[in-house]
Amino acid sequence: MMMLTSKESEKLFVDGLKTGLLLQIGGIGPICLLVFRLSLSLPLSKLIIGIIGITLADVVYISLAVFSISAIIKKLKSYQRIFDVVVGTVLITFGVLFITAGHVVDSPSFQGRDLFLWLFGLTIANPITILFITGIFSLEISKRNMDLKKSGVFAFGFLLATPIFMIFVCLVGSIVGRFLPSIFVHIINAIMGCVLIFLGIRSIRNREMKEMKNATGRCKRTIQKK
Repeated sequence: MMMLTSKESEKLFVDGLKTGLLLQIGGIGPICLLVFRLSLSLPLSKLIIGIIGITLADVVYISLAVFSISAIIKKLKSYQRIFDVVVGTVLITFGVLFITAGHVVDSPSFQGRDLFLWLFGLTIANPITILFITGIFSLEISKRNMDLKKSGVFAFGFLLATPIFMIFVCLVGSIVGRFLPSIFVHIINAIMGCVLIFLGIRSIRNREMKEMKNATGRCKRTIQKK
């Protein structure tokens, strides 16, 4: 395996970082919204552990893509229905909590190890993570015809985009939280709660709609054969 020059490494790293940042911006979803809402009340120092959880979840899927462990990825996708229901249920719960008791983010459940576990679990089961990381990242590796070493450098830049973007979201939320009167925070709680409930319902319903379409398609094919 040939050694990479510093220029090649730098280009791969930057390309990976740019791709990752574009993916973060284009794939803003429930995890990002949750982090933003939490940052209105919690300092960055307490949110860092949650950002580490999100990043480690990305590491899992990036590693699978880098080492081309397609069998495991397919196996995970086969459990997507369960993931969708779990994520949808948790998002609906968060949404209801934000609407009815926005101060819940100040509780111990949203700090330390519990925050890490919440965000790690949500991210690793999030359909957006599975689709984008295993899909787009794998596509980039294939399109650029990268070997293990090149894909590793590209993956490092790609992965670094996650904490950079999430820290940026936290900083924006922290600044906004300082200047917003408490009444506006309550309004944001209600809006965020409604959005999370909507995303949760959609996560559950989307899978049901796909299953109905697949069942309808199978029925049509069976009728046509007869």
